[in-house]
Amino acid sequence: MKKNLMSKKQQFNNSWTFHDHYNDGLLSKFCNSVQVDIPHNAVDLPFNYFDENLYQNKFTYQKELYWSNCTDSKEISLVFDGVMAEAKVYLNGEFLASHTCGYTPFKLRLTNKLNHGNNLITVVVDGSENPKYPPFGNRIDYLTYAGIYRDVWLEETSSVFIENVKIETNDTLKSQKEVIIKSYIQSFENVQFEGVITAKLYDDKNNLIREKKEKINSDFIELSLQNLTDIHLWDLDTPVLYRIDVILETDYGVDIYPSSFGFREAEFRKNGFFLNGRLIKLLGLNRHQSYPYIGYALGQASQEKDADILKNFLGCNMVRTSHYPQSKYFLDYCDKIGLLVFEEIPGWQHIGDEAWKNLSVKNTKKMIERDWNHPSIVIWGVRINESEDDHDFYKKTNEVAHQLDSTRQTGGVRCIANSEMLEDVYTMNDFSHGDLVRNPRYLGNVVLKDQKEITGLDQNVPYLVTEYNGHMFPTKTTDNEERQAEHVLRHLDVVNAMYGDPNISGCIGWCMFDY
Repeated sequence: MKKNLMSKKQQFNNSWTFHDHYNDGLLSKFCNSVQVDIPHNAVDLPFNYFDENLYQNKFTYQKELYWSNCTDSKEISLVFDGVMAEAKVYLNGEFLASHTCGYTPFKLRLTNKLNHGNNLITVVVDGSENPKYPPFGNRIDYLTYAGIYRDVWLEETSSVFIENVKIETNDTLKSQKEVIIKSYIQSFENVQFEGVITAKLYDDKNNLIREKKEKINSDFIELSLQNLTDIHLWDLDTPVLYRIDVILETDYGVDIYPSSFGFREAEFRKNGFFLNGRLIKLLGLNRHQSYPYIGYALGQASQEKDADILKNFLGCNMVRTSHYPQSKYFLDYCDKIGLLVFEEIPGWQHIGDEAWKNLSVKNTKKMIERDWNHPSIVIWGVRINESEDDHDFYKKTNEVAHQLDSTRQTGGVRCIANSEMLEDVYTMNDFSHGDLVRNPRYLGNVVLKDQKEITGLDQNVPYLVTEYNGHMFPTKTTDNEERQAEHVLRHLDVVNAMYGDPNISGCIGWCMFDY
């Protein structure tokens, strides 16, 4: 069995050339360009009062890749973590593929398409709000800054490699625990193979705890590590992370796929949210990924800093990724520091035609497959934020979520009462308190509505408030002390009401910061 090829993935971020326009001539040569590194914002904008149409244009990125014939035994792919909004990728002037979601990754196979020597990769980025795919089609209340704003990777593998790994933990609250490792194998050109797959479990000190090895000749295998003892739980104050390395050995080479995860049990019930069997009130904020001047193009350090601010400065134990999947660096750091996450698919109020809906279902699948090993994520948002009911559409998104990941519940953020509940958790934006003029001595004013009044059901269900306050009483750090104090008191009113209602799992305020 040949073992001379190890898969590797390296950043492909540096020394791209950027053109602030597009024409056919750019597919074959560099001209009138500037050198940039990824992540990159196509148009740097002023702090405020700018026209969003400035970035709703086409832009061109190019980079050369040297390829040698002596490495033809390798599979090579280009992986984009995020390009806003639509990307069309060319190799040596020939069209390869397009991708129409700015919030999910995509991979392009370059094998058998590369010439010996330098090869020109061209990415045409269209920042327009195209109504054919989410989140576009109507007005959205957030900005979608154009550019290759997340990392690009060059991935080398054998012809048979591990495409993805899903890790599930069982018997988490028992003294003896179990880990199930589901490995998904990809074989280009449908090659037949036989090999050995090994799963190795490491603790947070990188000590090997257990390993298991089995023969494999298909594109899926499930391994189980049982009777695990002395395992520490992932919790808010002790977010202990473990790692599983899955190693695939075939005649085509060796592939290693590492995955970080945690042992934890999370469940929304009628009487609240329980983490590892303990009732916890969820207190959080919504988060957009946009920043002044540079839009979406922030790297690892800034993504981690936002998570740190939420947990350690603002005192939150949960964040909602409004209204789209966010950076893997942000989620990784939430895992590391013990910050719970509500992650949701891209969209805002608008539902498009059947083709649009099918893309949204695809987005649901891609979000979950990318992020299903994060212990911080405790609920999938599978509804377009604040949209109307659509039974068939949301039946599909829920089915996809449950089929891909039976370990987490689903939610669907709405702003309308008596909405059909297809999800596991009724998630609602409640701005009742924002409509009132606050009186420090108020008596009888509604702060948060009773869940039965919202749901229209005659029994309680798992229930979470996903937005409150914020834009109902907009406040800036430059406002006078009286207004800032009022802003704080309005938040405290809602938090107090949430803690006083055992039927509310928690509340997530609007917003960590706005744009």
